[in-house]
Amino acid sequence: MMKFTKLPILICLLISLLVLGGCKSENVFYEKINDINESVSHSNWKQTKEGVKKLSNMYKEKEWKLQLLGDEAEYEGINVELEVLKESADAKDKTQVKVALGTIRGHLKDIFSF
Repeated sequence: MMKFTKLPILICLLISLLVLGGCKSENVFYEKINDINESVSHSNWKQTKEGVKKLSNMYKEKEWKLQLLGDEAEYEGINVELEVLKESADAKDKTQVKVALGTIRGHLKDIFSF
């Protein structure tokens, strides 16, 4: 009987850690998006491509958290937009880069709004 009383406590603790860790992740994503947006505004394409690569790597590292916090359409939407973002940065298309960043930001807001 003792095992079953500890299970709900453990589950609540894990959920709390996930939520708190998710909030920190949210700010890191937004900071990187703002950095990329700034480099695009200054037409610094080398820095933009580096920022896109870092954002993509951050997403891959934190994907499991996003999958737990959001639904499939949201985190898969980020995957798609990251590919659009990479191609747009390669093509040096300011408008499309900004649209992709805005879409990613929107998906992140949906995921982290709990």
